[in-house]
Amino acid sequence: MSSDPVTTLRVYQRLKADIMGGRFPPRTVLVERALAKEYRASVSPFRGGAFRLVGEKLLELHPGGGFQLPDITETALRNLYFWHGQLIRNALQARRRTKNGDAPVEMDGSSELASPEAFATATGQLFSFIASQSPNGEHHDAILAAGERLHAVRLKEPQVISDLAEEYHAVQTLTAAGPASNLMTAIWAYHRRRLRRIADLVTAAGGTVDKVLSN
Repeated sequence: MSSDPVTTLRVYQRLKADIMGGRFPPRTVLVERALAKEYRASVSPFRGGAFRLVGEKLLELHPGGGFQLPDITETALRNLYFWHGQLIRNALQARRRTKNGDAPVEMDGSSELASPEAFATATGQLFSFIASQSPNGEHHDAILAAGERLHAVRLKEPQVISDLAEEYHAVQTLTAAGPASNLMTAIWAYHRRRLRRIADLVTAAGGTVDKVLSN
């Protein structure tokens, strides 16, 4: 029997919010029946929502059946931050090629950064706004997807990286007023800071730090 699409969508949204919010540590195997009951759904729509999240790389199939949270490894997180940085820079370059590429843009300048969740949400919204300025809509979709996969780690960034509010507001100011070349530099610095602290971010997020074998 096919699942109710409305229920499947509701379960998908609830499960996605729980994953991005850090409810489940990396490598957690989901207990389908318990979560389906919690979400007031049967197993079929729960699986439908979970399979959609597998496609978004927020879940993966467990070898023994069912679903699990992907591990956060140094290599995987480094690649994801690097990929996110490339996407942002590509979006900025696409905007610069338009006739208004360096013109100031209107954006909401108010952002509440009082909690890790508020900070992670504001960061995602800022990068989403930057992506929306590209004439190529694919940039926005790709940056949004990468940002959703980074959200749980962004919740832990305040434990590892200092002066996050100052960094955020600097990028926000340059996004609104430019020049674009300075914003590109700030974006590269943003990602470079995180690439340098990959092992600490992985540890804070509960992932797997690479083992270094000594002779």
